[in-house]
Amino acid sequence: MFARAIAEYEFILKGANAPIDRYARGDTTAMTDAQKRGALLFFGKANCVACHAVSGKSNEMFSDFRMHNIGVPQIAPVFGAGTGNVIFDGPGEDEDFGLEQVTGLAGDRYRFRTSPLRNVALQPAFFHNGAFTRLEDAVRHHLDPMASLRSYDAKRAGVAPDLAKRMAPIANVAASIDPLLRRPLQLSEQEFGDLVAFVRSGLLDENTLPAVACSHIPDALPSGMPLASFQSCPAAKP
Repeated sequence: MFARAIAEYEFILKGANAPIDRYARGDTTAMTDAQKRGALLFFGKANCVACHAVSGKSNEMFSDFRMHNIGVPQIAPVFGAGTGNVIFDGPGEDEDFGLEQVTGLAGDRYRFRTSPLRNVALQPAFFHNGAFTRLEDAVRHHLDPMASLRSYDAKRAGVAPDLAKRMAPIANVAASIDPLLRRPLQLSEQEFGDLVAFVRSGLLDENTLPAVACSHIPDALPSGMPLASFQSCPAAKP
């Protein structure tokens, strides 16, 4: 299951022929006006590129691959039969300590790796725990994580009912939010729409859409081993 889950995840990461790639290679018609305005915000006023980097070790994946606490609302189903299958951290077993689980350092608590943004439009949920199911909500959270934490409602965010029954206290998460996100960012509705347009479609390589990507699954493997079954390709041969 691990191998298949990783394979399906990597399936949507490949591809670097999004509108911004074609524009960078000289096709000035590749991006819409909204995408262009959104790109200017992404790399400028909104400063998304501070974490969703495109240079150096990021290898144009729109991630610095570093750990940050961006104030993601913590969903923590109760452990037990018919509820959750994970025992969470903290005295109430309702927190996810993130990187601290690996390093043992309290300063790493609530820190998670910056997610790459290429083809992010194909994701069914966002952030490490799927706290949001709409890209607009995930982007808006970055503008004011404190306000987002205070007003968060898992059901309204579209989280599955069995995962929305319990939330971790927000005070501890809020206390150590990354300094880059502590000051709320004001965007007009048009600016917000442009930013979402850039992230959703300006970074999407259409060759990764299921209708195209699934066509690359072979009928058989040279090894004779059975083919993996991809959830995003229900018509593929088992």
